[in-house]
This record gives sequence, structure tokens and C-alpha cells, in this order.
Amino acid sequence: MAVTIIIADDHDIIRKGIRNILHANSDYKVVGEAADGEEVLAKVKKLRPDVLLLDISMPKISGLEVIEQVHYISPRTKIIIISMHKSPVYIMKAVQSGVKGYLQKENAAEELLPALVKVVSGNIYLTSSVSAYLMEKSLQKSTEQTGETQFTSREQEILRLVVEGKTAREISENLFISVRTVENYKNAILKKLNLHRTSDLIKYAIKHRIVDIDEY
Repeated sequence: MAVTIIIADDHDIIRKGIRNILHANSDYKVVGEAADGEEVLAKVKKLRPDVLLLDISMPKISGLEVIEQVHYISPRTKIIIISMHKSPVYIMKAVQSGVKGYLQKENAAEELLPALVKVVSGNIYLTSSVSAYLMEKSLQKSTEQTGETQFTSREQEILRLVVEGKTAREISENLFISVRTVENYKNAILKKLNLHRTSDLIKYAIKHRIVDIDEY
């Protein structure tokens, strides 16, 4: 059964572009569109989509408030933000509000389908720039807390690629090492942080305020 999706953006051209991408893939079905926050909530309440693609800057009701209400109206609906905002303050506020994905509009055409695959399967997808930001803050915080570098340079390299959403095979091809070696490094990284999955790394960074939105 196709994943049902509502597209919410106040610009028709953006909604049309997203719709065209999704219509080319039978795994996804656009069941509704909305141009403002009030319309989003009405459509979500009526249609209960699997995924809501949402812009933060929405008329009438802001995207952040929409996120809060959608969690109450339709808890099963997963939210992916597609926004022009690049500031970590917007990104972290959105993620802390419970969204499962964050894309920048300029990269949405390339990242939308990979993001949907990740989010629908229960993982978190963040655009590569914020993934790199999270990892940089994570490593910086770790160094401050322990007084020494927690990861080797190779582990840092692999960690960055893992957080960006690269598969073990893609990492092995990128770094010219075997898939088995990649998995060994990945397991070592997770063990050092006492985590179990890639998505846990992002959650850990947010939960422990490795990224502090108050500094912006």
C-alpha cells in the first residue's frame, strides 16, 4: 500500500515540484495539499496521512505550532520539514518538536525520496549540512567532557558519513575499504557512545544538548 502524504507550503510552485517528484513513484500517494497552517490542520484531521511535508514559514499558523497540534490530532503522522531556513536554531527547534526529517528547499529534489525511505522505516533524516553540524558539536562536547579526543580520525570520517545517511557500501566505496571494515568502525563508534542505532546518535545529540540552540 502506498504511503499517503500531505504537502503543505504557501507557494504553489513548491507544492507542484514536490507533487511531480512523488507522482513519479508509485510507493507514495499525495492525498492532500495545504497553503496555510489552518488548512494543514484541517487536512491532517480529515485524512490522517502517513507523512506530512511541511514548511516552517506558514501563514495563519506557524509551522512549529502546526507540528505541536499534528502530534495531538494524528500521532501516527510523521513530519518532514522542507524549509529555506538554514540556521541551526530553526532546525533544532523543529527536531526538538518531534519532526522526523529536515530538508532544505534547495536540496529537496535530490533528498526527498531518500528522506521518505528513512522516515517511513522509523529513522530520522537530516539534511547533510545539519548532520555534519551535529557531529562536529558532538565531537567538541566529547572532547570538553573527557579532556581528550574520543574518536580516531578514521572514526570521525566514518561517523560523518554514517550520520549523513550513507550506507556501509557507499562508505566503503568512498574510503576504499571493505564493507566489513566499515561495519567494524561503526560498531566501535556506537559502543563508545553506548548507542545502538544511527538514529540514536542524532537523538543523543539533542537529548544531551550537545547542540545548544540558546547560543544562536
